Amino acid sequence: MNKFLLCLTLLAQFMACSSLLAADEPLDHFERSIRPLLARRCWSCHSQQSGKSEGGLLLDDQQAWLAGGDSGPAIVPGNASNSLLLQAVRYSSPDLQMPPSGSLSPDEIAALEQWVTAAAPAPSGRLSGPLSDPADPVAGRSHWAWQTLGSPQPPVVMNTQWPQSPIDRFILAELEARGLQPAPDAEPTTILRRISFQLTGLPPSPEHLQRLQTGTLESALPSIVDELLASRQAAEHWARHWLDLARYADSNGLDENFLFREAWRYRNWVIDAFHQGLPFDQFLLQQLAGDLLPWQTLEQRDQQRIAAGFLSVGPKVLLGVDPERQRMDIADEQLDTVCRVVLGQTLGCARCHDHKFDPFPTADYYAMAGIFTSTQVMQQRYMLGEQRVMERLAGLGADGQTLNDAYEQYWRDRPGLQQRLQRAEASLQLLQAGDSAAISQKLADDADSFTASARDAAIPLPDRVMAQQQHVAELKKSFDNPPAIPPRAMVPVDHDAPVSEHIRLAGRHSDRGAQVPRGFARVLLDADQPPLPADSSGRLQFSQWLTNPQTRAGMLAARVQANRIWHHLLGTGLVASVDNFGRTGELPSHPQLLDYLARRLLDNGWSQRDLIREIVLSRTFRLSCNTADGRLELQDPANRLLGRGRRRRLTAEALRDSVLLAAGQLNLQPMQSTVDYLGDQATAVGSNPIRRKTDYTCRSIYLPVIRNDLPEIFEAFDFANPHLSTGARTGTSVPAQGLFFLNDAMVMDAATATSASLLQQHPSATNQSLVAHAFRRITGAEAAADDVLTMQQFLELTTCEITAAGATDGKAKALGLLCHAIFGSSRFQFLD
Repeated sequence: MNKFLLCLTLLAQFMACSSLLAADEPLDHFERSIRPLLARRCWSCHSQQSGKSEGGLLLDDQQAWLAGGDSGPAIVPGNASNSLLLQAVRYSSPDLQMPPSGSLSPDEIAALEQWVTAAAPAPSGRLSGPLSDPADPVAGRSHWAWQTLGSPQPPVVMNTQWPQSPIDRFILAELEARGLQPAPDAEPTTILRRISFQLTGLPPSPEHLQRLQTGTLESALPSIVDELLASRQAAEHWARHWLDLARYADSNGLDENFLFREAWRYRNWVIDAFHQGLPFDQFLLQQLAGDLLPWQTLEQRDQQRIAAGFLSVGPKVLLGVDPERQRMDIADEQLDTVCRVVLGQTLGCARCHDHKFDPFPTADYYAMAGIFTSTQVMQQRYMLGEQRVMERLAGLGADGQTLNDAYEQYWRDRPGLQQRLQRAEASLQLLQAGDSAAISQKLADDADSFTASARDAAIPLPDRVMAQQQHVAELKKSFDNPPAIPPRAMVPVDHDAPVSEHIRLAGRHSDRGAQVPRGFARVLLDADQPPLPADSSGRLQFSQWLTNPQTRAGMLAARVQANRIWHHLLGTGLVASVDNFGRTGELPSHPQLLDYLARRLLDNGWSQRDLIREIVLSRTFRLSCNTADGRLELQDPANRLLGRGRRRRLTAEALRDSVLLAAGQLNLQPMQSTVDYLGDQATAVGSNPIRRKTDYTCRSIYLPVIRNDLPEIFEAFDFANPHLSTGARTGTSVPAQGLFFLNDAMVMDAATATSASLLQQHPSATNQSLVAHAFRRITGAEAAADDVLTMQQFLELTTCEITAAGATDGKAKALGLLCHAIFGSSRFQFLD
């Protein structure tokens, strides 16, 4: 068999070993168009909240509309023509016309058709219906997410031998209530690989594998987990999760993709905060108001100011926008990001009208927006030959602000300096020519272009020329040698005169309504809010309110973050809609467990590390993806009961880092800027030929994140969109991903380097032992016996073919092809 064909066959065999992850069903169309339509035109007669089910039909629950009413299923996913709901709303039959109050508009019918044709995706469980006033903050407190946090106790279970932590009792109780039992535990090496990747984004080390093989899982795992959590690699991995939420990027994106030259300082601050175990409340407080916090040392001041770069790294429309609209747009982006990240609440629609589903009236939106419009994140700076409104930068260190002011002043003065140089050069040419009349006229018209000595006619002409030459040289030296960029960071600052905002009618920045005092969301307030200080934005008080465990906001923040941690470790949140805890979001699968985790986070001083440790040491985390029988899959196909493990693909960063690690090429040292070679324009457009680099050997978190120009492996493997705050990345498995690993130069080079390293490290190994070493190094797991045999046969056959073709390094090349195949396999790319 041709060696290339055999290599492709082996790749296909590995990649087909198990099913690939399906892409997440899009729910945006449902939330944007379908839920509001059902609530407005259907639920008054067909919902649990209304107490009516005309014709036996409910339309506020996915299972209910699939089951249908007296006439049969209302919706046939993927088949609009056979769906009774579509037949009814089209008014095509006189005996089936809904709603009876009048037909839907053509656009509404088209939206329903589009939704049903796309398989009618919708959140599971009962959908929240409209209240008489859904934006009422007081009535809204009845929603589960906005209630005060209790202290749930683990439930009693029948199988008392199975749980190894309180978490397990919550999971087992739900399974036992349905007559189900959890899946068996995964193999110890599978558990170790899962833990290593979920904590650090890297495969387990040979040392950890050895400790697991020489001891028991129960004895080895706690110390391994502690070592991993204390490592900088864990901090880098978990910082990347947060940077997805923070919409971190090294450039602005949108209309003017200017470089954020100092954004890396914020990125590294996040990594350091995780590494130091900074409590989550302080972690949030410094990012939202670090520039306003008290400090004792300059280093503390600078670190807190760098943290506040969270507010500055978002994308902004820079070109041709009305300044007032830009101010409101920036505040809107900041407020929506903060509420989504901290409170799990989408708030943007309240900019134009009272929230249609959640208790956030427009007045509350503008009360909070006033806090952010009273915060300055932009300033006039000289870029690309002109003054532009750009992100605000502040100097660091004892004299950093002085140096920064001097640097900015130089660039503001530079156009004038260039004109002075040109005028002085013209005057020098006249002096060198010795034309007295022309010199006299120039002196009359532009005496300032001459140095004092050059203006004096009593001084001999050669001396005047020499003085003017010196003057030109000094100007040219100043022009050609701008000051070095001082240490500085993206730092917000309160406006000198904070103001409360006016409601903007229909969200239009120019149409002002009533003025609203700066304040907080009333649904999360238990008492009247004290007035905010008149001389500051109120951002510090807002941040303290969000992180106070005694407030509804602080309790909600704990729920949201506990759910995010669970999502990253188990593959899905207890609330699957991790960024939406509102009425349009999904209900928690285990509400008592969620509150237990949130309470643990608070009681442990907001320690994320402690909560992560508790979860990964639970038995629930160890469950196999395969069950002993098919009852679990049959009764819980989406695994919402968490009775088995969830198979998932490694992230783009984990894939790249693991490839480089196997090749011995990964540099684990921290990096600073990886965009310092770029100019003000971050992308290679127009006359700018310089593009971001991706050939670094550092960990992927340090790679440039240029909006609209991400590294290719990020684009291929579902990296978060840096324009948006993202709590859960999409998960796709498409042919292009396999082709990427087959053809990417970095992967091919790493396969060759891995082969060379293996042969050097194991010069006397048999082929059977060599392929086992290759599999173990690349995947961090042991190969099954049949896989070892398949790989050995491939290695030996390919070595013979390459050698027969005249190559002297046939084994090395064959082993490189094998390593390449393992890199492309599901055994490497997926976590079981």
